[in-house]
Amino acid sequence: MTYESKWNAPFSYVDEVKPDQQDQKSRLRYGIINDEHYVYLTLKTKDPTTIQNILSSGLKISFSPDGQKKDQYSLLFPVVMKEDRKALKRVDTDLPNSLGLDLLLDSYNKEAVWKDKQGQHFINLVAQDGSIKSKILMDQNGELTEQIAIPFSLMGVNARETAMLGVNIKVDGQSSQSGFSPRIGIGLGGGIGMGGGMGVGIGSGGYNSRYNGNDRNVDIKLEVQLARAN
Repeated sequence: MTYESKWNAPFSYVDEVKPDQQDQKSRLRYGIINDEHYVYLTLKTKDPTTIQNILSSGLKISFSPDGQKKDQYSLLFPVVMKEDRKALKRVDTDLPNSLGLDLLLDSYNKEAVWKDKQGQHFINLVAQDGSIKSKILMDQNGELTEQIAIPFSLMGVNARETAMLGVNIKVDGQSSQSGFSPRIGIGLGGGIGMGGGMGVGIGSGGYNSRYNGNDRNVDIKLEVQLARAN
């Protein structure tokens, strides 16, 4: 479907990307704005199953600029490693008020995987170099928010000349099999006390069967019409 991006001026994307569309299948709300240098996405959901899918497998956001190879660029975030999956099997994380969840999101906010013409590589989100920005958080009302900013320069896009940008947002489901060795551990050992919360478990035992037959699967395909300065 076609989505019209809004112009990012003169405000900050963190405060002003208000999700204005919702995917009915996954209950994931999304909003996109851009300026001459960046495209900004904000994704939000309160749906427990969709939250579970994102935290257990990660979101992959692929970009297909006009005239370029389809899905040549993508951001995998959060990156869910095999060690993460093992820890999640041991710990049922009560959402949203949980020390375990805080540790999980803190580890996820440290790095992402960017794919471009040179292949896949890790991006350190802590030592921010001013390029890709991505952050995931959970508020006290149980709403998960993911914010992403991608420079057009990394996709070979001139925003003044490019009219459309294909964007595909989906639960990757294979991020633990990406061939990368884990570099950051969650630190979710045993003995972490979990307070009462929404009682949504993120245990990943048997996750694949739920993923394959899941009516909350995230798979949103957009043709984004980029905004221009007035």
